[in-house]
Amino acid sequence: MVSSEKTSLGKREEQRGSNGTMAGSIGRRALFTQGLVLGASVVGLHLLDGRLPVAEAAVTPKIPCWEEREEARWEMTERAIGTTRLQTCGLGTDGRIYHTIRFPGGSWQPEFGNVNDQESNGRLLRFADVDCGGVLDSLHVAAVGRDGIIWHTIRLANGSWQPAFGNVNDQESNGRLLRFSDVSCAGTASSKLHVTTLARFGTIWHTIRFANGTWQPSFGNVNDQESNGRLLHFTDVDCATVGENLHVCAINRDGTIWHTIRFANGSWQSSFGNVNDQESNGKTLRFTSVGCAAINGNLHVTATDEKGVLWHTIRFASGSWQSSFGNVNDQESNGKLLRFSDVDCANVADELQVTAVGLNKDLWHTIRFANGSWQSFFGDVNHQESNGGTLSFTSVGAAGTV
Repeated sequence: MVSSEKTSLGKREEQRGSNGTMAGSIGRRALFTQGLVLGASVVGLHLLDGRLPVAEAAVTPKIPCWEEREEARWEMTERAIGTTRLQTCGLGTDGRIYHTIRFPGGSWQPEFGNVNDQESNGRLLRFADVDCGGVLDSLHVAAVGRDGIIWHTIRLANGSWQPAFGNVNDQESNGRLLRFSDVSCAGTASSKLHVTTLARFGTIWHTIRFANGTWQPSFGNVNDQESNGRLLHFTDVDCATVGENLHVCAINRDGTIWHTIRFANGSWQSSFGNVNDQESNGKTLRFTSVGCAAINGNLHVTATDEKGVLWHTIRFASGSWQSSFGNVNDQESNGKLLRFSDVDCANVADELQVTAVGLNKDLWHTIRFANGSWQSFFGDVNHQESNGGTLSFTSVGAAGTV
């Protein structure tokens, strides 16, 4: 744990900080850097709250040389914080959430852990959908109860879990009026958790859990932010963060994928964009499940079609899309034998790791490497876990964590 005493660097920053904001930000950066050196995990990393994004730092007026050095040190430290582990949450057919980890060497945690058993109210709850998002070294899990209420918990860096699922609907002023059928979540480097969810009429709603643990005061209706939102009704949704921007992908009732962005300033893109229309083979494909993840400013989108085949495309940082959906099953030696019902993906060490629920209810996994090639076959995750033979899944969430 970082000492509560001020460091000499922290004192100097406090003395230099006549404008308050910059000093507070840089002071937190200094403490965070020291927290890393001391091996701090949750406590140290939460000091990221309120830091200046790198893009903002680029337009900040000239500052004294010692501050420039600390700014550069912070940016180097930030770049060094990369995801190394794939954390996966699967929703069992029994309505409980199960969790496992794929470690950097490629090995898996020896068994699925029952998340419900870690929570004091877990025995009372059964879920209809689940997703997870990495917030630095912690894993945030969001799930929809069978009654349509959203619940949230955290797996901390030390492997312990928050003692109880928290009722998200109770945190929102309009939460008592809304019931949901699908949920997704994504973390940011500033320790926010964005949650997107579908109301039972196919409308997308959004809220935020801030770094201090409080929630946005009400769910916001995303369809109302988009000029074509009233025309669209969705059956599946996922989200990912590119910097502090939130990208949302959703499947309309006709099986087409649509995309929008919530910008860092809180505004939304003016209309949903039709992803199928960007792809040369998009007119022939209809989808049932979607997952997305950001790597180096690019948005990777995975989706299962009506036949259970897995597809992939990319929205590049420039805003253009890959010219066609790529058939992932065709890249895998056992792909012709497998069909999938649900998919999610995550950035792990700048590679796209994909998890999917097979029609046999097992979890499957593959990787798209940084050079664009794919792992040669889908791996059966259930076979890696000592209790995998006793579990069957209906949905899956994937996240990369430090």
